[in-house]
Amino acid sequence: MSRIKDHIKKYINPSLEDLEVIVNEFKIREIKKGRFLLKKGQISGDFIFIEKGCLRVFWERECDEITGWFAFEDEFFCELSSYLPNQPSKFGVQALEDTIIYYLEKSQMEQLYNEYPVWQELVRKFWEQVILHLINNVVSFQAETAEKRYERALQHPKLIQRIPLKYLSSYLGITPTSLSRLRKRK
Repeated sequence: MSRIKDHIKKYINPSLEDLEVIVNEFKIREIKKGRFLLKKGQISGDFIFIEKGCLRVFWERECDEITGWFAFEDEFFCELSSYLPNQPSKFGVQALEDTIIYYLEKSQMEQLYNEYPVWQELVRKFWEQVILHLINNVVSFQAETAEKRYERALQHPKLIQRIPLKYLSSYLGITPTSLSRLRKRK
């Protein structure tokens, strides 16, 4: 639980008492490599902290999958397009490694919002971070070459070292063959 406490303190400065109460609301779950946290059509009802491992967010297109996001240890995660409106997800969320998560159900989130304004601040900052990430990805796909996107990925060792080639190429919007060529040039 110390990792989640440290991560929370990166966003906000709660009292020790408030931090203990907030952290004790989280439940723990293990997800084996290859298993799904969420399947398309299910409703996402959890706000998550990843203690260990990696999650992949993807959607299905005709006969393949498009990877849109990765979430690693020491990050908060939530499938927002399902969670916020309480609607079935268009995405799947799969563990790419054995993964340990701490999660809050939506009702617990609401309770923490009402009782701890500092929690509202943390979640607002999380949403802001997610929005900025999404904006950067949209701009990247509209304005950058595949080579430039790969160069940016190189700045994130977790992507390069831990993500299988087929998922990384999908995330970058290029074929695995093109990614292999780019890797050889670098």
